[in-house]
Amino acid sequence: MNNQKLAEFEQFFQINESNRVNLYAVEPEAVPKTNAELEADIPALFKLANEVNELEQATLRPLRNLGDVAQELALFLQAQSRKIDLIMSHILASEQPEDDANYCDSYGGGGVKLTSSEVYELGQTFRTKLFLQHEASAIYCYTELVAIEKCDDDKYQYTLLFTAIRDADQDLVVRAALHAQTRQLKKRQQENNSQDS
Repeated sequence: MNNQKLAEFEQFFQINESNRVNLYAVEPEAVPKTNAELEADIPALFKLANEVNELEQATLRPLRNLGDVAQELALFLQAQSRKIDLIMSHILASEQPEDDANYCDSYGGGGVKLTSSEVYELGQTFRTKLFLQHEASAIYCYTELVAIEKCDDDKYQYTLLFTAIRDADQDLVVRAALHAQTRQLKKRQQENNSQDS
């Protein structure tokens, strides 16, 4: 069964980038079984943050088609929206302080990988909050531990599969991974250009 779940995790692209991940161990019965149960479980602040993000995307899209004049207006509105996103991210990160705060090694549409000295069992389920720093977004979902790899220094790398996540949130994670890859490629290109000079 874990091989099947690991294969499900590996269906999605993973990007090596660190983001904060809050974990709270839960019993498997506590994981929402339906989208309606998941929606009812998501705290209001997470819903608000996602609505703000969706509104931003819907509002800026038409401006991009208006040409150069709207370009400056769109940049200004993006900056204002970014401020709101950053404030929301800070508020979300401070919610439910009983969660274990970690930083992931990588993330993608299938879940996250993180390294920790905490010891967890294969199959452990978590209420998970993924804070996408560059997207100024937060994802509230549930994950299951599907693989454990022992590291050299009394730490373990854990592979956590998304088991209950809204489709829009999973899309956001996929987009965030693609944006991160673009940033990494641009950085590499700049480094190569500076070495050639």
